[in-house]
Amino acid sequence: MKRVAPWLVLLALAGCAGSPSPVIPPAPLADFEPALRVEQPWARSIAAGADGHFLQLGPAYDNGLVLAASRRGLVSAHDARSGLRRWQADLGAPLSSGPRPAGDLVLLGGRAEIIALQRGDGAVRWRVPVSSESLGDPVRAGDIVVARTIDGAVQGLSAQDGRQLWRVQQTVPLLSLRGQSAPLIVGDAAIVGFANGRVAAYALRDGTLVWETTVVVPRGRTELERLADIDGQLALANGVLFVAGYQGRVGALAPANGRPLWSREISSYQGLAVAGSEVFVSDAEGNVWALAQHNGGTLWRQDALRGRQLSAPVVHGDAVIVGDFDGYLHWLARDDGRFLARVRVQDRHELFPVSQAYDDPLRGYREEHHVIAAPVVGDSLVFAYDKRGALGAFRVSTP
Repeated sequence: MKRVAPWLVLLALAGCAGSPSPVIPPAPLADFEPALRVEQPWARSIAAGADGHFLQLGPAYDNGLVLAASRRGLVSAHDARSGLRRWQADLGAPLSSGPRPAGDLVLLGGRAEIIALQRGDGAVRWRVPVSSESLGDPVRAGDIVVARTIDGAVQGLSAQDGRQLWRVQQTVPLLSLRGQSAPLIVGDAAIVGFANGRVAAYALRDGTLVWETTVVVPRGRTELERLADIDGQLALANGVLFVAGYQGRVGALAPANGRPLWSREISSYQGLAVAGSEVFVSDAEGNVWALAQHNGGTLWRQDALRGRQLSAPVVHGDAVIVGDFDGYLHWLARDDGRFLARVRVQDRHELFPVSQAYDDPLRGYREEHHVIAAPVVGDSLVFAYDKRGALGAFRVSTP
């Protein structure tokens, strides 16, 4: 199966008749009066980061620890407040997903294996081979770890020793985006989105199919036009399942049976976040949307970040935060989408102020700064990790 980065797909789609996703030049950063003060109290470098690959590696927060991993197999845990390193593990093999805190374990996916580390010291608890690369985080539910791979397989593994308990298979297209959402555990089922545009629920005990529904219907004459990946992370809130698909829809489903509740024609490979009564979405063109949770109606749309290859959003207090292709984090107001603050993720060697705007949207652009994975929140801080391996903590206050 061939996996391609989303912006390469957009470039190719520009030449296709009827393409829904033309190439969009990155918008320059507009000046605004900051309503929040953002400080970066600490930064660390995780060797090589994504190492030139499009990977949603880390960060992850868990009870005072911040975890991050690099493509080359280096995993580290840091104190959330100080940034001091608690432990580090060199796994000696490429990583492509995680780290995912899971009780006393930290789970990771690799080129053809799933790995479990001990949360306390990073020692390897177990590592088991799987059929292909795992781009979505493995997740744990009690004694079962659920992992998926890019060939459409979903496996249930023992959390104790990694032995396979069950395995199911979906047919997926030969061409897909280079991304993958983690399974979502809901009750006694694992809900999974696939590159064929379908979402399915499997019983945790034995992998039996509970339900399956099509969220994105592949359309078009070419493989590029028919991309229909469910790569953004699924979300559950107030008893409703929320899902986003590339070249398709953002929608709400009933988690018990997959019945559609509402949908919107919004294309997203990044994913969404749910908070309060709102659903926040970064779309494939770089718009950020706020939708009403009960019916999908538009509350606001921020279009000043078009073409900047945004991460999925995260909600922190009264703000929505997204990262972009040039290493910037943008704070938007939850109520109307206006800009509140902007900072750039910096490593420990470059903690210095950055300018508010670029005259040329590509000036100073370096791909390794890309914040691909959504930031995470913990201990009243925001943590972000860019493609080169810079891990930063951010503290927000009012001026």
